[in-house]
Amino acid sequence: MKKTVLSLALALGLAMPALAASQVEIELQGNFEGSAKSPSGEVMPLAAQIVALGSGKHVAKILVGDAKVEIEGRSRGKIEDGIIDYSGTIDLGNDLGGEYAITATVQNKVFSGEAKSAEGVHTFSLNRVQKPSPTLGQAPPEGAVVLMDGTSMDAWVVKPLWQLIGDGAMGMRRGSITTKEEFGSAHYHVEFKTPLMPREEPGSQGRGNSGVYVMGRYEVQVLDSFTDEVKDNRCGGIYQKAVPRVNASLPPEEWQTYDITMRAPEFDASGNKTKDAVITVVHNGITIHDNVVLPSATPGGVSGEETAKGVLMLQDHGDDVNYRNVWVNPLD
Repeated sequence: MKKTVLSLALALGLAMPALAASQVEIELQGNFEGSAKSPSGEVMPLAAQIVALGSGKHVAKILVGDAKVEIEGRSRGKIEDGIIDYSGTIDLGNDLGGEYAITATVQNKVFSGEAKSAEGVHTFSLNRVQKPSPTLGQAPPEGAVVLMDGTSMDAWVVKPLWQLIGDGAMGMRRGSITTKEEFGSAHYHVEFKTPLMPREEPGSQGRGNSGVYVMGRYEVQVLDSFTDEVKDNRCGGIYQKAVPRVNASLPPEEWQTYDITMRAPEFDASGNKTKDAVITVVHNGITIHDNVVLPSATPGGVSGEETAKGVLMLQDHGDDVNYRNVWVNPLD
């Protein structure tokens, strides 16, 4: 293949289970990395992001080189025993080699196949990979307040159906929860995992919706936004306030991290605000908000009235989002 960014959307009309996504479904989507080989023998790096769309449909976005070309197509295909079959013809134009006849499969965490063009047969093979956050599993520093370590939920005002679920995590179950203690200016570390919900439309608010409300008033959105365009209501967005610089989301069913530095608003002796809150958000090791000024609270928190301290709230939106390794290190 020529050096280009090839976004190949291959929709597969296949039947999927009606219940929660299976491990096979999870392994058929996500990040894939490997290489492609041209007819002349040239080998180049290749990467892809595959998104499950429900009803057996998938989108494969194949990235090669530095160009910015997106191609969509539709293939015949089916899932049998954990196999996706891709086939179809795409036209990249004369400058990029003309038409390519694609045949490929995803099986056993490998996305492989060939693309035939007038130049000959190009082959590729990519393995499903995980790209864990560099702060995943980070231990709380001395002086930090540990809110969730997998052994207890004593730090929280617990709704009846929230529970420890193993893997050091607690599961969101019917109702937002808040900490018993209030915090102000601090570094907040939160790890979360969104479910694979392929029957919900990509980019919609139906894919693993939750939110981390710093001081109970400023929401950093939690959502399955893998490969989506950045918006303030998608993962990493400060709801109705700020759009992330980049999409740092990992695929659903993989643990992600928020490292949030909050400078709380300040007030004079009469209670008048003298300084707005300022927030920095690092998502999976990537700074997506840098010293963003928050002149007011975001919707949906414990209160619209700003204060110098507040609880940490994890929002329930009816989806099976899990949290673990939550701690707060006060700055003052």
